[in-house]
Amino acid sequence: MRTLNPSRTPLATAVAALAAALPPAVQADPVSVDFHGYFRSGIGASTQGGDQVCFQLPGAPRKYRLGNECETYGELSFGSQVYKAPGGTTFRFSTMAAFVLPNNLDWEQFTPSWREVFVEADKIGAGAFANASLWAGKRYYDRHDVHINDFYFWSNSGPGAGIENIDVGVGRLSYALRRNGEAGTTPPATAAERQLIGHDLRWKDIPTNPNGSLTIGLDWRKANSRDGVENTGGSGLTLMHTQKEIFGGGYNKLALQYGKGAIANLDHSFPSFGAAKGDKTWRIVESVVWQPGGLIDNLSGMATVVYEQRDIAGTHANGDSLSGKWVSFGVRPVYHFSDQVSAAVEAGYDQFKPDTGARRRLAKLTLAAQYGAGRNLWSRPVIRAFATYARWNSGAQAAAAPGDALSTTGVFGTNATGTTYGVQAEVWW
Repeated sequence: MRTLNPSRTPLATAVAALAAALPPAVQADPVSVDFHGYFRSGIGASTQGGDQVCFQLPGAPRKYRLGNECETYGELSFGSQVYKAPGGTTFRFSTMAAFVLPNNLDWEQFTPSWREVFVEADKIGAGAFANASLWAGKRYYDRHDVHINDFYFWSNSGPGAGIENIDVGVGRLSYALRRNGEAGTTPPATAAERQLIGHDLRWKDIPTNPNGSLTIGLDWRKANSRDGVENTGGSGLTLMHTQKEIFGGGYNKLALQYGKGAIANLDHSFPSFGAAKGDKTWRIVESVVWQPGGLIDNLSGMATVVYEQRDIAGTHANGDSLSGKWVSFGVRPVYHFSDQVSAAVEAGYDQFKPDTGARRRLAKLTLAAQYGAGRNLWSRPVIRAFATYARWNSGAQAAAAPGDALSTTGVFGTNATGTTYGVQAEVWW
């Protein structure tokens, strides 16, 4: 993590000035600002002309991302330790602004989204609380994802408060109180009037085998809307096993998830306010990472398999049911010719079969030449030149939104194949 000189950034200067005005007992010594974040951007086109387009199957919540990201996206995070107590407890303030741009013009101005603004107190006591922390505000909360398709299968982020990492002898216990709001039309209600309150309980790091651990998570949502506004509560259960230190420092992660009612979409950060009480979904997510020396000296990579069964009331506008089966699998091997030069291949396949309606299929293949910052799957920054080929079936074409890359009104017309190419930079720090 990079530490900036306070004199070099306006935010850091403001933090330093504020600290200097406070009594000595509450000043952080020394005052410093941590700067970290994420960024991706590039330029691309399709073989039919025009801007790069991206391929995502209707019914699949995510897409395989290598050579298949069409926007500029960034996250800029600033934080500082603002108080340290004599007993060792520290208070930190953290904030993150995120932005997304269509990447068409020199001057593109969009309002950023404030993804994180929170305060955390660490090492709040003794015994079971020696390494526990308290937090309140808006934050990313204990997120788990599959990187190659940017699939945050377990993420309960947003406004809330909680306590983390209580030592219970066998593993650690965490609790978060979460709130979500969404505007509604029946009857008309604002996001402040249509509310869900959530209770997220996680028992983490339960030892199962050498370098292996289990996490058990329960998420219970209760409607908390104003009188006369109706919405459904819900609940979710996640069991996740993580196996570390395999395949040259890689890992394997296996998650089994179930959601009902408002959590039937299994998106804990964005629960479904329009869900029926009987809606339910279960899924399995498997992902594995390998690093150089694990399988082949110069090979890193990631692979994933997802199976999801949805039992959701209602239909789409085209008559297809919301219920169905989503199957996804993909792999991204990276061969490192040196510490800077590598070649990546990503193959991904998604299928969604609604209970009523045609089966939808999408297959995607990307080849990329990369110049980056290390001999590791996670090494960034990286600059890559890529070419992406996709093929889909008539069911996917019929279900695609007008103008989408898979639609007959998209850039590829009535064709069921498409190719894009371009250059992209990606960095995190």
